[in-house]
Order: sequence, then structure tokens, then C-alpha cells
Amino acid sequence: MGGDNGPDVDAIRLSPADNVATVLRAVAAGEHLRVRCGPEVMKVRACEPIPLCHKISLAEIGSARPVIKYGQPIGEASAPISSGAHVHVH
Repeated sequence: MGGDNGPDVDAIRLSPADNVATVLRAVAAGEHLRVRCGPEVMKVRACEPIPLCHKISLAEIGSARPVIKYGQPIGEASAPISSGAHVHVH
């Protein structure tokens, strides 16, 4: 990442409506990540390890609330998900 495309980032958010992003490398708990969505870059702190290409929550997601990726619901949280948590299927 980086070069002429802007600052290095650790994760990609595909739509401004998304409440998750995909990490571009394995992430350790406690790391502060830079998340790109188009020209915008936001920061989020990982609260647990996240494997390469898995999803990280960008905000609190309540139980039974939609998980949004590609600007569309891709599933529903089976339990509350903290900001910075690994989002996956249980």
C-alpha cells in the first residue's frame, strides 16, 4: 500500500455505509488501524487479533442488528459486537 495512492492503510471499507472493513494483513490486539474508504481514512483500534482478509467492526453493532458490507446487509449480529472486534460467523 502507499506510493501514489495515498497513505498506507491497514483495512478497506468498501462503502461509507459499511459498519465493517476488511483487514489487509493479520492484526494484533491493541493495534491502531488506518481504514480507507475512497479518499477518506479513519482510525479504529483492534480489540482482538484479526486474521488476514477478515472483517473488523468499525462501530458498535447491537445483537440482531445488520452487518453492512458493500453498502448492503450481509448478515445479522448474533451477539453484540464491539468497535474494533473481529467480525465472523459463529
